[in-house]
Amino acid sequence: MMQIESILSWGMSAVFFLLLVLIYIKKADREERFLGWKMVGCFFLGTFSLRLKSWILPVGIGVFLIFFLPKIITNKQAKKWAASLGVVSFASSLIISHSVEAYYEGMIHIKASVANAYEMNFFKEYEKVKAALDADGELAINNVELSFEKDGKITQFNYEANYMRDDRNMSAWITLLDGKYQLVTHIQKDETKMMMDHQNYISSPSIYFQALDLHGLKKMVPKGDLYYVNFTNSDEVPFDIEDGSFWDIEKAGVQKHTEAAATEENTNSEDNNPLFSYQISINTMNAMGAGSYESDKQQYFVISPELYN
Repeated sequence: MMQIESILSWGMSAVFFLLLVLIYIKKADREERFLGWKMVGCFFLGTFSLRLKSWILPVGIGVFLIFFLPKIITNKQAKKWAASLGVVSFASSLIISHSVEAYYEGMIHIKASVANAYEMNFFKEYEKVKAALDADGELAINNVELSFEKDGKITQFNYEANYMRDDRNMSAWITLLDGKYQLVTHIQKDETKMMMDHQNYISSPSIYFQALDLHGLKKMVPKGDLYYVNFTNSDEVPFDIEDGSFWDIEKAGVQKHTEAAATEENTNSEDNNPLFSYQISINTMNAMGAGSYESDKQQYFVISPELYN
C-alpha cells in the first residue's frame, strides 16, 4: 500500500506542474529560446533547501533573488513566478511531512485490566497494546522492564516496540502508569532503523507473555520482597552461573531443569551446539531497610519448544 505522503506528494507535484504550464502560457513571452527549461530551472531553484540539524533553510530562493533575478532581462515576471511556485512547493512538502508525523506520532492512553503481576494476563495485555498501535503483524520488543512486589503489585512495566503500520517503520515506548498504558509513538527514520537493526530485538514476544500466563508468575517466584523479570533470546542457556537455578516452562508445569535434560538437548542439536532458546530470568530481591534491596536468587526459565506455536 502506498504511503499517505507519497500519494499527497504525487498529487501536489501534478498540481504544481499544471500551474507552471499555466504561467508559461499566460505570463511568458514564448519567443525566448529554451524558455520552458529556464522556467523549470527557476522552479527547482525555488525548491532547493539545506538541512542544518533541525533547521531546513530555503536557500534556493535567496540565491535566485540575489544572483539571478537582477540579471534577468526578458520574461522576468514569469521566471519570478516560477521561482515563487518552487518556494510554495517546498513549503507544501514541509506541511505534508509534518502533517503525516502528527497523524502517526503522538501519545495514546489505554486502560490496563489489572496492575498485579499475579492476576494479569500478559498476552491479552500485549494484544491490547498491539491493537492500539494498529500494528501490522507482531511487535518486536526490546528493553523489557518488569518488576513487582511480593503481593504482585507491579512497580514497573515498560518496553520498546518496533512494528509496521501502513508499510511504515514505527517505534513506540510503552509504559504502565497508574493503571494505564502510555504509548508514545514515532516514525522510524532510515538512519534510526539502521542503528536498531544491529540491536537484539525479541521478535516473538507473544511466546514470552503466553509462557508467563500458562502457569502464572506466582508459581515461578520464591519468597522475596521485590522481583525483576527479563526476557532473552539466546542460543545458550547460562547454566554455569553460580547461585542460579534453572527451570523449564512446559505445558505440564514448571519443572526443575536437570543436568540430564541439558545433556540430552545438546546431544540432539546439530553440531553439538546448544539449542536456540527463549529464556525468562527472574531476580529476587530482599529488603535491607532504608529503601535498599539485596539480590537473593537468580532464576532462569527456558520456554519449552512445545509452546512456540
